[in-house]
Amino acid sequence: MKSQSCARAPMQLMIGASLLGLSVPAFANEAEKPADNDGAKLEEIVVTAQKREQNLQVVPVAITAISADKVEQLGIKDAHDLSAMAPNVTVMQGTTNANAAVISIRGIPTPASETFGLDTANALYIDGVYIARSGGSALDVIDVERVEVLRGPQGTLFGRNTTGGGIAFISRAPSKTFKLKAEAGYGNYDAFNGKITVDPGQILGVSSSFTYSHRERHGVVDNLNEPDNAKDPGARKSDSVRAALKADIGTSGSIQYIFDWNRTNASPINFQLTNVSDGTFRAPIVVDGTPLVVSQQAPVQQYLTGVTFADPRCAALAAPTRQWRNTVCNDINSRSLDETWGHNLQIQNDFGPLKVKYTAGWRIWHNDSVTDLDGMGAFTGRQFTKTSLFNGFPSALLQNLGLPAATAGFLSTLSVPTVQQNLFDTNNKRRHQQFSQELEFSGQTSNLDWVLGGFYFWEKGSEYNPQNSGFVLDTNSAVFGDQAFVGVLQGLGFPAAQAAIFAPLLAPSFRATNPAQYRLVQTLSVLNYTASAESTAIYGQATYYPGGRDSGLRLTAGGRYTWDSKAMTRAQNGAAPLAVPEAGSAKYRKFTWNLMAGYDVAEGVNVYGRIATGYRSGGFNAQDPSVNGVLPSFRPESLTSYEVGLKSELFNRRVRFNLAGFYNEYKDLALTVPITNAAPGTFATRVTNAGKVTYTGIEAELTAVLTDNFTFEGNLGYVDVKFKEFLAGLPASGAATIVNIASIAKASYTSPLTASVALNAQFPIGDKGMRAVGRVSYTYEDGKYSFPNSLSAPYNDILRGDNRNIVDAQIGLDRIPLGTGEAFARLWVKNLTNRHDLVRAIDFGALGFGGGFYADPRTWGGTVGVKF
Repeated sequence: MKSQSCARAPMQLMIGASLLGLSVPAFANEAEKPADNDGAKLEEIVVTAQKREQNLQVVPVAITAISADKVEQLGIKDAHDLSAMAPNVTVMQGTTNANAAVISIRGIPTPASETFGLDTANALYIDGVYIARSGGSALDVIDVERVEVLRGPQGTLFGRNTTGGGIAFISRAPSKTFKLKAEAGYGNYDAFNGKITVDPGQILGVSSSFTYSHRERHGVVDNLNEPDNAKDPGARKSDSVRAALKADIGTSGSIQYIFDWNRTNASPINFQLTNVSDGTFRAPIVVDGTPLVVSQQAPVQQYLTGVTFADPRCAALAAPTRQWRNTVCNDINSRSLDETWGHNLQIQNDFGPLKVKYTAGWRIWHNDSVTDLDGMGAFTGRQFTKTSLFNGFPSALLQNLGLPAATAGFLSTLSVPTVQQNLFDTNNKRRHQQFSQELEFSGQTSNLDWVLGGFYFWEKGSEYNPQNSGFVLDTNSAVFGDQAFVGVLQGLGFPAAQAAIFAPLLAPSFRATNPAQYRLVQTLSVLNYTASAESTAIYGQATYYPGGRDSGLRLTAGGRYTWDSKAMTRAQNGAAPLAVPEAGSAKYRKFTWNLMAGYDVAEGVNVYGRIATGYRSGGFNAQDPSVNGVLPSFRPESLTSYEVGLKSELFNRRVRFNLAGFYNEYKDLALTVPITNAAPGTFATRVTNAGKVTYTGIEAELTAVLTDNFTFEGNLGYVDVKFKEFLAGLPASGAATIVNIASIAKASYTSPLTASVALNAQFPIGDKGMRAVGRVSYTYEDGKYSFPNSLSAPYNDILRGDNRNIVDAQIGLDRIPLGTGEAFARLWVKNLTNRHDLVRAIDFGALGFGGGFYADPRTWGGTVGVKF
């Protein structure tokens, strides 16, 4: 793993550049093009983070706004493309689902799995509709007007599950006049994309917009067992359709309906085996003087030396390595099929002193996946079964157990059976639907802005998840160890006293003549459950301008009350369905509030302070053991955030510089951790409330028009996460007390330091408006841990992700005159230096192995398009 100090060396130049313009609170993280009428000024950015249109610079919230032009220039397709485009914001790909994303904002990540019992901490919105599950987002088809990335809790206006922040995609409304936009692109790995949007214009009072999008590419890793490159790891093929209709209501209102559909057939990124255990005993980890239970790992290394691979080519590629492989030999072709349908209805009217807006959304998501999670080809090895336990042992030794000579002789001639088995593979069938509606009223006077609203949300999801794992058993220890053999002898009919005497006498001979010391236990299990949730809320917020709107002082207060109810029914959590399904239900309620103050200290410069609270609903972990048939729930999370910031536009609006500092206190943080006391041969996780955590950070953003030809942009984010209480340690002594392990806890899926700089260039060509444009950017993200501690994840420190240093670049021509329209052509490259960074890991704990997922290698291509 690369040293942190070395990886941060290139940061010195970037940090210096970023400090030239630290702009965190409300920076438009776009290389904004100068206004056409004045090449020396930045454009004004309008956002709706407070349920009304406002200049980004006066909103007392840390926001990064990305315009439609920037979305198009950077090829932003969905939330995955937003990583590091705002300070303290990182996004990682899901493991089994092509559309899912793990979003971290200010050190607070969304869940690493798509379980329906655990809500997100960073909300995703599409045209005002809350997307409960990231796997159901599918944004390829949206004609984006802008993207708003809100950092910090948004518990008043956006509600629950926004403790870290939120990301809002806002689409362009249908045009009343004819518009056409089409583009197509091609790149390496046979990547192809095409998109066309047509607005026919207003017909019979209705404006409309229709979009079709297609995107595909071959895999970025070659699987020798998959002859079709279009199905190799990293491959993707998606089709999307969107239709929007909008009609005016009188002279001040409108009604808009949007339908979207997406189908994505993909082979998720490859899981690569990086570490296997030799079964060495792990001593308890001592925390604050108390030895704690740790996961003991299976001896996978020894077992793999004796297996036979179905494809001989797979043997060498099964050796664990941290070095990225562009060729693998997986027996299971991982696949993920996602299909989403969405309906969005917006009705609004402006009655002068009162504005009314109604938004409703109904979305459906289906996901079917098959995933290889051991990173190797099919192999055959010795199998453990109780019926073959004494196969192959000397006849004389078996007779010492009281077996008849004939029986002992027969068993001695039998071989230990073999099995073709993976270390871990899984498949999944998820079905999800959600409905939401929101009604808001707003208005303003000479010195007051206000908004009141009500919100309702319902969702239901089901998951059918078969898992197939192989647990390596050291039979010399687990079966033929002196103490273990006592139980074996008792099973053969020896009285307890005799078994205790004979076991230490016979066991050494069995260990010495064991025909297969390491044997694989096949464990087949199924997780099958249904979960539902319902949420209702009312909210209000007001901004008061003492002395009028030109006084320079703004005071804001708001509050929201939320009622949540959740339920889960589990039909299976193991090898066989339950005779009686297990169920659980829970209800939560919470009041969240915020107080904000802003003051204009000079023209174009204002400061603000904010105290806000956030709330993430409690829920259920589908793998938790039941108590008397009742599924236990975990507690809600709550957060209080303190933030101060500076927003400025300087030098006749040539420079925009925003800065923010924050301190968050988190209570009952819910974390997913592997279980240390799970049944032998299984891998499971559970959700636990960590207790108290603090987050202290700073963010800065800068955009500067250097000349008419060059624009600079940069951002810098740092967050220090400290666990104050994490009650998750089990004493090795067997005491019932749960130990606080805060001193060894790690922040998972979080980069303490993020930074990005970019230089944009534009040069006029001729007098028709055509331009040559270019951009080069550098992004840095600290490596991430995947689990919060090493008690149950032995490889957690070893598998910390790589520090990322990414260079992207593009050149092109735009505004090319084309009749009544214009065209553009662009060449681009991502990950120019072709880095192979480990970005996410899985530690299988007691199963004895771990591995990870790597970012895409260098990709490049070209895109051409027209607009009329």
